[in-house]
Amino acid sequence: MRDISVLTAALEIVEQRLREPMNAADLAAACYLSYSGLQKLFGYAFGCSVSVYITKRRLSLASRALLESGASVTNIAYDYQYGSPEAFSRAFKRFWGISPDKFRRTRRFTELQPKFIIERDQGGFDMLKRKPLDVSELYDELKKLGGTYVLSVDIAGFEKVNKNYGYAAGDAVIAETFARVERELGEDMLLFRIGGDEFAAVTRFEALADAEALARKITGMNGTCVPFEAHEIPLSLRIGICQIPTGGLSYQKALNILAESVEKTRCGGDLVAVL
Repeated sequence: MRDISVLTAALEIVEQRLREPMNAADLAAACYLSYSGLQKLFGYAFGCSVSVYITKRRLSLASRALLESGASVTNIAYDYQYGSPEAFSRAFKRFWGISPDKFRRTRRFTELQPKFIIERDQGGFDMLKRKPLDVSELYDELKKLGGTYVLSVDIAGFEKVNKNYGYAAGDAVIAETFARVERELGEDMLLFRIGGDEFAAVTRFEALADAEALARKITGMNGTCVPFEAHEIPLSLRIGICQIPTGGLSYQKALNILAESVEKTRCGGDLVAVL
C-alpha cells in the first residue's frame, strides 16, 4: 500500500509542476524516496522511466497550449521548461512527428500522453493489468452520447514494434496512429488515447452502418509504413465498434465497454468487429 501511495503522490506532483523546474531526482525527493526506488516503482507500474513520463506530459500540455492559446512557440517552449525554442521543437517533432508550427495549423487533438492513474481492481491494486490512463474527459463526453457508436482502435502487433525496433519506434507508430485516425474524423468527432496502443474515437453516429463505414475507411490504410530512421514499419489497425448505453453509465462501465470492444478485435479474424 505504501508503494501505491508513493505513486499516487508522484503523479499528482508531476501534474502540479509541469510548468516548473523538475526532474526525476526532484520528484523522488518530494516523495521521500530514493531516486532508484522511484524509478523501479515507475517502471513496474507504468513501463517507462520518470523522466520520459514527465517529458511526454509536458509535450501533451504544450500541444494543447498550441491549439488553445495564442502564445508563441517560444513562450510555450519556455513555459514548459525547455531551454530554447529549438530544443522544444526537436523534442516536439520526436513526440508528434511534425513541427509545433505545423501541428498548430493542421491538428485538433492533443492527448497523446494522458495522465497515468492508479486503478483499483476488486481484489486490490493491479498494476500489471493494463497501462492505466486518465480518460475522464472521454467519460464526460460518453455520458452525453448514449445510443451512439464509438470506435475502439488497437494497433496490430504493437509489441513486436517495440521489440524489433525499440521504444522510440513504438512512439512514432503511436503518433502516426493518432494522426491517421484523426484525418478521417468529422469536425464534431473526438479522439482519445485510452491505453498503451489503444484509442477511442467518439463518432456521434447513431447508425451502425455509418460507424462501420468510418472504421473500414480507417483500416483501408492498413499496411502503409511509418518511416523511422532507416526503417519502414508497416502499420495496421484493428477497430472494435461499440454502442454507448443510455443512462446509468459509470466510469468503470465505460472503460469495460471499450476494453471488451478492443479485445473482440484481437480475438477475431476481422479487422472491424462489432461488440
